[in-house]
Formats: sequence, structure tokens, C-alpha cells
Amino acid sequence: MSQGSNSSGLRRYNERVMLTHLRKYRTASKSDLARATHLTPQAVTRIVDDLEQNELVVREGRRLGGLGQPSTLYAINPAGAYSLGIKIGRRDLELLLLDFSGKTLGQFRREFDQPDPDFILEQIDELLPELRSRLDKTAQKRLRGVGVAMPWFLGAWPSELEMDKTLSERWRNIDLSEEISRRIDLPVYFENDGAAAAVAELQLGVGRDISDFLYVNIGAFIGGGLVLHGNLEPGVHGNAAELASMPVPHSERFGHPAPKSGFDMLTQRASLLTLRRYLNQKGIGISHIGELPDYIDQARLYIQEWMDDCADALVFAFLSAISVLDLKAIIIDANLPRFIIEELVAMVERRLGGAVAKDIFVPSILPGRLGPDAMVVGGGILPFYSSFAADKTVLLKGSVPERRTI
Repeated sequence: MSQGSNSSGLRRYNERVMLTHLRKYRTASKSDLARATHLTPQAVTRIVDDLEQNELVVREGRRLGGLGQPSTLYAINPAGAYSLGIKIGRRDLELLLLDFSGKTLGQFRREFDQPDPDFILEQIDELLPELRSRLDKTAQKRLRGVGVAMPWFLGAWPSELEMDKTLSERWRNIDLSEEISRRIDLPVYFENDGAAAAVAELQLGVGRDISDFLYVNIGAFIGGGLVLHGNLEPGVHGNAAELASMPVPHSERFGHPAPKSGFDMLTQRASLLTLRRYLNQKGIGISHIGELPDYIDQARLYIQEWMDDCADALVFAFLSAISVLDLKAIIIDANLPRFIIEELVAMVERRLGGAVAKDIFVPSILPGRLGPDAMVVGGGILPFYSSFAADKTVLLKGSVPERRTI
């Protein structure tokens, strides 16, 4: 078959566009969808009727007002599909079950000091069947797959993670994607954890209103994802917006010796590992950032000092990013109490506005909407994103293979 669009691919793409708009608007009539997609009313009617027959959309009441008959409203059917999400982190493992609307139906979390691959696989073996069992037989047939969100180079930072060389070597030698895939009788989709969180924000957060943004997640390290024209932009190697190694000016505050290059990596100034270590230096004995709310009053001054340094580093990184990318917004999220995220966002917004050159457009700086769950929800969204997002590559193919980024 020659390369190029065909009627089958076009129909599939239009179905995805329709679902994307319904997810964005929550509810919409066929007339609303025709205006939003620039398709004819007849085409919209055929597509929506098919989606309803396939139980991916449901009728959600009627809109009264104006002349003529009331309009029937449609919405995503929560029971139309399900997915399982796994987040493998440097300090924790999370699993969840999502319905098609993005609602969490069940969730597990395990914390640890070291990310041991054997322990992680054992927990997946134990917990994933338990999550699946929460669906009846009919719903289990609608499971679209398992999405795994994890750092690409988990064993590559032994000194930063306080990881012993043996464990680091095990991570470099194990093919975790293969280990997980052979355990599960469903399609398995892998994505960098920051990029997966960006997909979650695109589908369920600010992406409903903004289609071009840089997403930044401050976790044990700092990571992110790039969204352009309403689609995740993975880059040539699937590593776009991997911010941890981005060079920023050296800071003396946290005791890092000045590197020969004269630059720190962004993760040394804008990460929760750096915050935890700084708090430990100041006598705040937390072993995991999840304990922070219990120490807020005692740690407030030191948190503020970390935020001040973090904001300066982020501004430098963002100045570099927006000099290359003309973005509508930069989204910042973290596994931190909400008021700290909002204060950090405000600090970055003020400093960026005062530092940017006159020939650069300043993007909006906004807090993410998903908080600590962004990455695991992103994992759960991956099967939906692969199957239902308005990806124009479906126009070029007679059939669409599973997208499994590894």
C-alpha cells in the first residue's frame, strides 16, 4: 500500500478528534462537535452514532434554549474502556486502575529507600491482578492495556540516588520492559515518567485549555514533557524535555563543589532529593518527601530557602527553553503540598517576567492539576492515548500498530 492518507485512516482519525473534543468539553452536542472539528453535520452524526454504538460515548441529557428541538448532549462513557497504570520511581512504586473518563478506581503505593528491580517486579505480580479483579468480566474485556511510566536511566545516577554499585549495575543489565511485558497478557506501553505525566496533564489537566506547553515535574529528580499542537512531542530518542541534566549556574547553597564546567545540573538545584538532603542537614530528619507535611512548621524557613534557589534555577532553564520554543505555557507540578507548588509558581512567574528579553514572548507559568498522582495517572493514560488520541499518524496507515515506546 502506498504511503498516504486513506478513507479508513481518515475515519479513524476523525473518531479520535471527536473523543478528544468530548474529553476537553466534558459534554457537547453534535452541532458543537461539527463547529469544533469543521466536519459536516452528517459526518459528525455518523461518527458519534458509531461511538455510541461501541459504548465509547453516552448521552448526557439535553440542552434547552433557543429555537428548535433541544440538543442531545454526549460525553465520554466512563465504562467504555479501562486501563492499568504503573509508575516506577526512584523512591516509590504506584499502580492504579482508571476508567475511560480518567477516574481512579483503585490504587496502591509502595515506598522504599532503594529501587530494587526484583522487589518491584514482585509487587507488580501481586498487585496488578488485585486491581484487575475489581472489574467484572464484561469490564475486563474492555481493558485497553497497561501503561508504565518510569525514568529511562534509573541506574545511571548511583551517587545522586545513594545507590550502591551492585544495584546500579543490575538496573543497567535488566530489560525491565521485557520482564513486565512477559508477565501481562495485555498490550504494555512504556514512556518516560515526565513525558507520561505531561500526557496526563494534556488529557485531564491544563491540556483541556492549552495545547502547547512545557510540562515540568519536580520529583526525586526533575523531569518533564513537551506538548506541541495538542500532541506529546517525544523527540528523536523519546527523551524530549528530559530536564535533569540541563546546565544551570552553580549554587553554593547546598554544598555541592563547583564542577569544572562551572555549571550545575538542574536536578542538583530543583529536585526533591536536594530538598530532603538540605532539610536533613538542618536537622529535619525525614527519610522520604512524603513525610514533609508532618514537619511543615519546623521546616518552613529551610523550604523557603530551597524554593528561592530552585526558582532561580528554573528561571535560567526556562529562559533557555523559551528562546527555542515559542510556548503558550509552562506547567510546574511536584509531589509537594499544594500551597508550596502555588508559591513556587508565583516566584518563577515574577522572576521570569523580569528577566526575559523584549523580543521573547513570556509564557504563562501555571501549576499542574494532578499533583503527586501525575506520573502514575500518566501511565494509566498511555493505553488510552495510544488508542484514542488525535494522532495524525493514523492518516498514513491502513492499520494502526500498538505504540510501545521503550
